[in-house]
Amino acid sequence: MTVQQSNARLGPKKTGRSADSVDKVYEAVKKLSVDYHFRPGERINEVELAGRLGVSRTPVREALNRLARDGFMTCVPNRGFYSREITPQGVHALYEMRAVIEQAAFRFACLRGSDEDIAATVAIWNTHKDIPLEDNAIGNWEQVAEADEAFHMSIASMSKNELLYETLEGLNSLIRFFRRIDLETPSRRINAYDEHVEIIDALRCRDVERGVKIIEKHITLSSEHAVEVTKEGLARIFFGHQR
Repeated sequence: MTVQQSNARLGPKKTGRSADSVDKVYEAVKKLSVDYHFRPGERINEVELAGRLGVSRTPVREALNRLARDGFMTCVPNRGFYSREITPQGVHALYEMRAVIEQAAFRFACLRGSDEDIAATVAIWNTHKDIPLEDNAIGNWEQVAEADEAFHMSIASMSKNELLYETLEGLNSLIRFFRRIDLETPSRRINAYDEHVEIIDALRCRDVERGVKIIEKHITLSSEHAVEVTKEGLARIFFGHQR
């Protein structure tokens, strides 16, 4: 088989501009999906979405396929794409998975991270831990959630495992909406701040077993709290309710 024949079988090669267009659409639609600008279970109108983004349907379809693979959409054969649902079981499962990944990340971080890496990770949390919360503004909660995410991603970076890091990055996108709601709960917030101190101490001591136990306690949502987070999330999506 000639090179030309082989290339013909593979189909037309995407241009750099085409791939770039799909990437931009992917990021734009992902951002909408992260915060549930599409309501749970809502059918995605590809024509409307393409017009909104100023692109053709082709990059929209490719981006939606990628988003479906990443858990942000559901693809129903012969019917199209639908926004991801919200259920207590689904929220609970995401946090369970996150706990497993972060426990592994902590183990590797203790083994592979340098003292300088650990100091930089601690600095990330120390820089953001005093975000003012007295007015209970939603923007402040977003900052706290971002600081929390950055701290945990820094630990994952110390694992020196790119696949583990990327997996956690994807999970963080899927739970970002719920993470902020979770941190707004007074008891969860107080515990989260205290547990960060404990995680930092275990990390500095490179105490793997103590650290992974704290992380499991720190991250895993109880079934009861997953129900509360889900209810609050649905209230915000459908009624615009905020604490």
